Amino acid sequence: MRKFLLLIFLLLIVTAVVVFSIPALRTIIVNPFLRNQALSMVSPGSTAEQTVYTGEGHQPASKTFTEPGIERIKTDLIGKQIPGWSFDRITEFKQAAITSIARTDLRIDFRLDLQLLSYNGKDETYYNAQVFATYLSGDDDWYLDKVEEIFISFDVTIPPGRWVSISSVPGCSLYPDTKNTLLWTSKSWDYEILSGPGIGEVTLPAVNSYEVKSKAKRPVKTKLTFRPLQ
Repeated sequence: MRKFLLLIFLLLIVTAVVVFSIPALRTIIVNPFLRNQALSMVSPGSTAEQTVYTGEGHQPASKTFTEPGIERIKTDLIGKQIPGWSFDRITEFKQAAITSIARTDLRIDFRLDLQLLSYNGKDETYYNAQVFATYLSGDDDWYLDKVEEIFISFDVTIPPGRWVSISSVPGCSLYPDTKNTLLWTSKSWDYEILSGPGIGEVTLPAVNSYEVKSKAKRPVKTKLTFRPLQ
């Protein structure tokens, strides 16, 4: 019987020497917190999926939010402004589409095509605009950081044979289309600028208002495009 107990005692000594010779096992055994963590990793019902936490406050190392869609973007634009337009009502959006997206982990840039109509009913002109809407990653969701205009355009009808005043868009240059031959001037100029077929793209200097006259013998509809000053 004593030989049997002596054998068991020797086996316990050998086991202890082997275990404590391995640093990782020694650390787990002598540290109750690590021992509990090790046991929880093999406890029944545990999964392989882990959430990695880092930094102060144990925030997740990466966050996944639902990417904004066009309806969310339209709502977020309310209260924002671009040159030539103030987004006041959701009903102003007659058409809206996302045409391109650039993504990083912390930023999304949406390029939008918009067709807008003033909500007050006094102006029945449709306005077309392209904008960049930039979203940044917040604590619990994406948030709209800024809106940058690419252009805003609308059609006007120019009667024949007389000068017509066209209001400018502050902070923008005017680019007339090339479909109609038009003569442009301003009260702050002492010269005239011709635009139309065969002339190429014309950029009119930024002023408060323009004077335009058509050389046609009938009214013509022309598209005016305003782009922010560079």
